[in-house]
Amino acid sequence: MGRKAALVGFWIVGFVFGEFAWYMKTPVLQAIENIGLGADAAQALIAGLFGSIVMVVGVLVWSFMSSS
Repeated sequence: MGRKAALVGFWIVGFVFGEFAWYMKTPVLQAIENIGLGADAAQALIAGLFGSIVMVVGVLVWSFMSSS
């Protein structure tokens, strides 16, 4: 797979996870606020969680596709 295709793939996966995080923001935010975190900390936690998921999925896909 070429470099451009890999970058487009990472972009699409990141976009999909970002859209999912945006749609799930309100219920997840309320659940996190119920355990005592403020709104800003809860939003940072959500962004970090989904960002890490995107990176792990991206690296796993890349490692499987580039293994020889």
